[in-house]
Amino acid sequence: VLSDAENKQASNPSVRDWLNELRDAVDSAENLIEEVNYEALRLKVEGQHQNFSETSNQQVSDEFFLNIKDKLEDTIETLKDLQEQIGLLGLKEYFDSTKLETRTPSTSLIDEPDIFGRQSEIEDLIDRLLSEGASGKNLTVVPIVGMGGLGKTTLAKAVYNDESVKNHFDLKAWFCVSEAYNAFRITKGLLQEIGSIDLVDDNLNQLQVKLKERLKEKKFLIVLDDVWNDNYNEWDELRNVFVQGDIGSKIIVTTRKDSVALMMGNEQISMGNLSTEASWSLFQRHAFENMDPMGHSELEEVGRQIAAKCKGLPLALKTLAGMLRSKSEVEEWKCILRSEIWELRDNDILPALMLSYNDLPAHLKRCFSFCAIFPKDYPFRKEQVIHLWIANGLVPVEDEIIQDLGNQFFLELSSRSLFERVPNPSEGNIKELFLMHDLVNDLAQLASSKLCIRLEESQGSHMLEQCRHLSYSMGYDGGFEKLTPLYKLEQLRTLLPTCSSVNYFYNPLTKRVLHNILPTLRSLRALSLSHYKMEELPNDLFIKLKLLRFLDISRTNIKRLPDSICVLYNLETLLLSSCKLEELPLQMEKLINLRHLDISNTWHLKMPLHLSRLKSLQVLVGAKFLVGVWRMEDLGEAQNLYGSLSVVKLENVVDRREAVKARMREKNHVEQLSLEWSESISADNSQTERDILDELRPHKNIQEVKIIGYRGTNFPNWVADPLFLKLVKLSLRNCKDCYSLPALGQLPCLKFLSVKGMHGIRVVTEEFYGRLSSKKPFNCLEKLEFEDMTEWKQWHALGIGEFPTLERLSIINCPELSLEIPIQFSSLKRFRVFGCPVVFYDAQVLRSQLEGMKQIEEIYIRDCNSVTSFPFSILPTTLKTIDISGCPKLKLEAPVCEMSMFLEEFSVEECGCVSPEFLPTARELRIGNCHNVRFLIPTATETLHIRNCENVEKLSMACGGAAQLTSLDISGCKKLKCLPELLPSLKELQLTNCPEIEGELPFNLQKLCIRDCKKLVNGRKEWHLQRLTKLVIYHDGSDEDIEHWELPCSITRLEVFNLITLSSQHLKSLTSLQYLCIDGNLSPIQSQGQISS
Repeated sequence: VLSDAENKQASNPSVRDWLNELRDAVDSAENLIEEVNYEALRLKVEGQHQNFSETSNQQVSDEFFLNIKDKLEDTIETLKDLQEQIGLLGLKEYFDSTKLETRTPSTSLIDEPDIFGRQSEIEDLIDRLLSEGASGKNLTVVPIVGMGGLGKTTLAKAVYNDESVKNHFDLKAWFCVSEAYNAFRITKGLLQEIGSIDLVDDNLNQLQVKLKERLKEKKFLIVLDDVWNDNYNEWDELRNVFVQGDIGSKIIVTTRKDSVALMMGNEQISMGNLSTEASWSLFQRHAFENMDPMGHSELEEVGRQIAAKCKGLPLALKTLAGMLRSKSEVEEWKCILRSEIWELRDNDILPALMLSYNDLPAHLKRCFSFCAIFPKDYPFRKEQVIHLWIANGLVPVEDEIIQDLGNQFFLELSSRSLFERVPNPSEGNIKELFLMHDLVNDLAQLASSKLCIRLEESQGSHMLEQCRHLSYSMGYDGGFEKLTPLYKLEQLRTLLPTCSSVNYFYNPLTKRVLHNILPTLRSLRALSLSHYKMEELPNDLFIKLKLLRFLDISRTNIKRLPDSICVLYNLETLLLSSCKLEELPLQMEKLINLRHLDISNTWHLKMPLHLSRLKSLQVLVGAKFLVGVWRMEDLGEAQNLYGSLSVVKLENVVDRREAVKARMREKNHVEQLSLEWSESISADNSQTERDILDELRPHKNIQEVKIIGYRGTNFPNWVADPLFLKLVKLSLRNCKDCYSLPALGQLPCLKFLSVKGMHGIRVVTEEFYGRLSSKKPFNCLEKLEFEDMTEWKQWHALGIGEFPTLERLSIINCPELSLEIPIQFSSLKRFRVFGCPVVFYDAQVLRSQLEGMKQIEEIYIRDCNSVTSFPFSILPTTLKTIDISGCPKLKLEAPVCEMSMFLEEFSVEECGCVSPEFLPTARELRIGNCHNVRFLIPTATETLHIRNCENVEKLSMACGGAAQLTSLDISGCKKLKCLPELLPSLKELQLTNCPEIEGELPFNLQKLCIRDCKKLVNGRKEWHLQRLTKLVIYHDGSDEDIEHWELPCSITRLEVFNLITLSSQHLKSLTSLQYLCIDGNLSPIQSQGQISS
C-alpha cells in the first residue's frame, strides 16, 4: 500500500495528505517505543555499573508508564482511521518480494562526461573564449541558456577543462551561484578558487577590493554556473569587480532564464534538445552498459521509443537509462513506456525522473528523499549521508557491518544517476564529493513531502512543525537568531549545519543555542556541530537529547567531552576527528550501541584502554596503539579498525613472534598506516628489526604508509611490493641506520613519496627504480621529497624517461649532494632546492637540468653556494615564479640574450652582483640583501620590494618609465637619498629604515607608511597628496622643527607614533577621518580634549 501511495502522491493531493498523516502517526509511535527502549537500556547499563555502596534508581515510575499508555492509545486510534481510508483513496496492496536490492552496481560511467551531439556548441564556445574580439573589450560575458537538464553545466565543464582554454588564460575560477543570490558568497568563493587563503574578512567591500586587485590586468576565465538573479543593479555592482582584467577576459554564465542571459551578455548560446540519434547514443551508452544492443533487438526497439519520449533532454535520458540497465526483460521496458507518468502536465519534475523514482525499491525511496535536506548545488560526502541514513533508521541493522549496507544503497542511487560525483575537486578538498542536479533535488523535495527542508526556504512555523530533518547555512553571528524558530520543535530528528565551501572556516556558535535551543529538540536522532568554534558543551545537554544516534563534533576546539555523553545509550556514531581532545570520559563503555567512532587527527588524545570495552564497536577510525601500554595481541584482536592506524613505540616489540600477533595483514579496512619507533634508542640486532617490520606488512588495500624511526639497515621486500595496487603515498622518515632505499619505482600507483632524515644513505642507486618492465619507473609519481639527507652524495639516473608524471620535486638540506648527470623531469612544474651548497657545482649541470623541464612553472633555489649563473634564456614560457636566495656567487649583471618570458613573481636575495635591467620581466619583483646592486626599475613591474640593499643610493627608471608600478616597499636601504621623480601609477608606498631619503613623494599615493625615515618626515612642509586615504608614521620624536602639519583632508585612517609637534589643531582639517591611533608624546593631543578614539 505504501509503495502505491508513494507512486500516486505526485498526482493526487489527497494521497499526499494521507501519507503525511500516516508519517506523523508512525513517528509518534516510534518516539514512544524509543522512550521505552531507552529506559530499558538505562536500567540494563546502570545495573551493570552499579556499585554495592550506592543506591541506583533501578525502577521506572508509574507516571512514566501512564504517560506512554495515553499517548499510545491516541496513536493507535489515528492509525485505525488512516487504515479505513485506504479503500476510499483507491490504494492497492502489492505482494512484491521484500528482499532488498543489494547488488553492487557498476559506477564506471559516473566520472565520465556524457557529451553527445554538442560538438558544434563546444567548438563555438571555445572559439568565443579564444578570440580577443574586434572591439578589444577587456571583458566579454557569454551566457549559455536553456531549460534544466539540457547539459548547460556539462558544456561549460567540457570547455573549461579544454587544454587550449587552460593555456589561454592566466586565471580560471568556477563558482556555482544557484538560486539564492549572495554577492558576499560569490566574491569569497571566487577568491578561494584563485588561491586566496587570507579570507577572514566578513566585509563585502574589502573582499571585492581584494578580488578586483587579483584580477587586475590578468586575462581570466570565470564560470558563474546556475544564475537565476536578473536584478540589473546587483549584476552591475558585481560586474565592476571584473572590469579591470586584461583584454580578452571572459565570463561564462549558465542560466535557465532568458532575462538573465539578455541582462548579462549580448551573444548567448541557446541550448537546444539533442537530436534523435544523439539521444539514442546517450541512452544506449547507459542502458546497454553490460550488453550489446544488437543482440537484444526487442529491447533496442522499445529503448528507442523510450529515448524519443525523453525529448532530447540529457538528464532525463541518462537517469532513465541508468534505471533500465538493471532490467533485462522486454516487458519491464514496455511497462515504463506505457506508464501514465509521461502524460503528467502540471508538475515541474521531468516525467523520466518520476519514473526513475517510482522504480526505486521502498528502502531506496526513503534514502533518496532524505537527501532533500541538502541545498541545491551542495557537495556532500558519501560517508556523511550514510551516517545520517543509519541514524534515522533508513538502513536496516543486519549481521554485516551496517556502513557496508549503507554504501551499497548509496552506490545503487549513484548508478541510477541520481547522485553525481563532483569532478576534479580542487587541491585540499575531500576526495569523494557528490551532488544532485537541480531537477533531481526538486524530485527529492517532492518525495520528502516537506519532511526534509532547508531553514532558509521554510515558509512559516507550520512548515517547521511538519518537518523532521532540517539543514541550515552556517553564519558568523553565532546562530541564535537564525535558530530561534526551532525552539521546542519536538518532532525534529536531524539538525545539520551546511556551508557552500568545502574548506570552510570555523564559525562561532553562541552559548544561547547550546543552552536554550538544542536541549528542547528532544526527538533528535542526528546532530552535527562540526566546524563550530566552541571549546565546551553544556554538561546536561545530552541528558535532554537522550535519543541521539549520530553526533558529529569534529573540527571543533573541544578539549573535553561532558560526562553526560555517556548516557546516550542509543548513540551509534560519534565523530571526534580533528578536535583538541585530551581525554575521553572514563565511562565511555556505557555507550553500548556505539558502532562507529572516529578519533583521527586528535593529536593530543591517547587512546584509553577502556575503549576495548565498547562491545558493539564495528568501526574505529584513527586508532593509535602505544606498544607497552597495549599488547600486540590487543592490536591483533582489534578487527574493527578503519581509516587511519598508528602503531607507536615499536622499539618495545621484542621479536618477529611478537610482531606476528598484531595480525596486520588481516586489517583490510585500514587505509593509512603509520609505524613508529622512538628515535633516541638504537637497535641491538638489525636483522631482528627487519623481521619485525616484515611481519607488520599491511593488507593489500593499504593506501598510505609512514615508516618513522625504523632501526634496521635495510627494508623488507614488502615496502616496494608491486602488488600494493592502491598504495599512493609513502613516507620514510628518520630511518637513520638504513644504507639503501627499496625498489620504490616499481610501485604501480605511487603518487607521493617523501624520504627524510635518512642519514645512512650515501648513494641512490639503480636499485631505487626497481625491475625494468614495460612501464617506466615511478610511472604515477606526482610529488617527490628528499630532506635532511646529510650523507647523500650521488643520485644515479637511468635515462629512460623515469618519473614521467612527476610535477613537484623538493631537495632540502642535502649538503653533500652533487648532481653529475641531469635527471629527466619532463613533466615537472615545481622545483625546490634548499640548503644544498654543492648540488650544481658545474653551471652546465644546472643549465642541462633546467633545459629538460618543458612544463616548469615555479623554481626555488636557496642556500646553494655553487650556483654562479642562471640560464634564463632557455626556460619555457610556462614559468611563472623564480625565487633565488643565499647564492653569494651568483652574478646577474649581463644580458644573456632576448628573453620572452613574463613572470608573475621574481625574487632574488642574498646573492652577488644583480642588475635588474638584466632580469626577466616580472609583475612582482623582490630584491633583498644584495649589496652590489645597481637599481633600474623595470618597465612592466607592478609591485617592487627592495630590502637591505645598503649600497643603493638612487633608483632609476627603465627607458619606458615605471608606468605599471602601483606598489613600492623599500626597507633597510640606508644610503638611498630619493625616489624617482615620476611614478604616476604608484598607489602604495612603504619606506622603512631609510634615514637619508628625502624630497617629494609620488603625487597619486593612496596609502603611505613611513618608519624610521628621519629626514623624510622632518623635512616635510607640505604633503601634496590629495588622494591619500591611509597614513602611518613611526618616528623618533625628532620633529621639533616642524611648524606646520598640513595633512591631506582625504585621509580616512591615521596612525602616528612619537610625533611631538602634531596636535589636535592639525587634525581638524581631516574631515574624512574614520580611524585614529596615536602613541607616544600624547600631551599635545590630550590637552586639546577634542579628539576621541
